[in-house]
Amino acid sequence: MTRYLLCCFLLSAVSTMAQNPISRQGDSCPTGTYKSGDYCKPFKSSGDQVIIQKSGSKCPTGFYSSGNYCKRISSSDREVLPRKNGGKCPTDWFKSGQYCVKQ
Repeated sequence: MTRYLLCCFLLSAVSTMAQNPISRQGDSCPTGTYKSGDYCKPFKSSGDQVIIQKSGSKCPTGFYSSGNYCKRISSSDREVLPRKNGGKCPTDWFKSGQYCVKQ
């Protein structure tokens, strides 16, 4: 039973590392992904990259620009949320452009 639970835990941890497809913005996808319908899907070899849609002209702290998207810098573990215009960030998060970034 313990072995079964350990296998389930490891499989769920691996599956959460791969990012889900993201909505395609325009005709192109960011590097490390490919077109699939109206979405961009990450290549399996891309590992645990995090890609978000760019909101405004700049990416949040810990991310860099890739076309209409922002990709997390590999050494960063920052979590981000889109911030509504003029909206406040939750406690323990700070504003970074159009985003809230977890401290």
